[in-house]
Amino acid sequence: MDTAIQTVSKSEINLLDLLLIKRDTCINKTQIERVELNQKVNDVIDFDSAIILIGRFKFYVPKSILSQSISICDDIVKCQQESKDFERLSLWYEKISSIYTNINELQFMNWGYADLDEHIDDNTGYYSKKLYQQVLANITITDKSILEVGCGRGAGAAWCVNTYTPQSYVGIDPSQDVINLCQRLYSTTPRLSFVVADATKHLPFENESIDIILCIEATHAFDEPIATTQFANEVVRVLRPNGYLLWCDFCYMDGSGTSTYDLIANDELIIEEKINITKNVLHALDIQNKSRTDFIQRYIQLEEQEYFRRFAGLPGTQIYEDMSQGRSQYWRVVFRKKTITDMPII
Repeated sequence: MDTAIQTVSKSEINLLDLLLIKRDTCINKTQIERVELNQKVNDVIDFDSAIILIGRFKFYVPKSILSQSISICDDIVKCQQESKDFERLSLWYEKISSIYTNINELQFMNWGYADLDEHIDDNTGYYSKKLYQQVLANITITDKSILEVGCGRGAGAAWCVNTYTPQSYVGIDPSQDVINLCQRLYSTTPRLSFVVADATKHLPFENESIDIILCIEATHAFDEPIATTQFANEVVRVLRPNGYLLWCDFCYMDGSGTSTYDLIANDELIIEEKINITKNVLHALDIQNKSRTDFIQRYIQLEEQEYFRRFAGLPGTQIYEDMSQGRSQYWRVVFRKKTITDMPII
């Protein structure tokens, strides 16, 4: 990467105000691990966190590693603009969940799944429902207690309840506005409820009280690997023995080949199945490109359209191109919580 870099000194912090963010900002932490930094220690900077920008890469630096070299692009104006762009993009999820409340085309927010011989976009969330079907493949949720992490506008949760009749289904999201919308739209749906909760901090459920947890395109928004680890610990705590975490998302591999699903797996969560569905997700994005582009052009202000295109993963955006060119992959993984009989006998 040919972007010039320099070390941040303590006196420069005021110039980087726009690069400071809260820990819960939506950042793809795994992207940092594709950028090699070989700087030596120069200054130890006493602040909680910073966004470091190198070209198109933006990554979170927790205080625990601030004793290492901290580098930014030398064009402060450019860095501030890129930070502003990224912050606007991270707000898109909450905005599209809470403001556009009467647009039927936006019931589902995931990217969808398409068989490679499918080509028709009927604009009813068909391919998003198919992604749920893929995630639930070979797992029975009828009469089970279900938790969905990152429930979005709630359409997927409502569809699952009406299709599979679980005993109970709870959707969670850290945004109060998002949950308010879900409650307003689906207050009359039996067995379905929505709760404000941050899965990277605490799941508001009793130990071993949930049969199945769904996590669809949520973990890429976790700000750092420790958040993923904390999420996995909470999953283990609330799942019943032999309970399942059904996960899908895109992820970048770091230099050691570690991905998000590797961070989720631990001594108590077994990976029972993992399938690379990148081609199917890309195909779904291709099929829906016209309808989603039309939606953005009709409802979104011109200056914001590019941010919405990125979040939607449309062809030509960095997210789409990374998957298309193999820099990232989209996986579906089934995790099962171990039981005592799974433990090795010593």
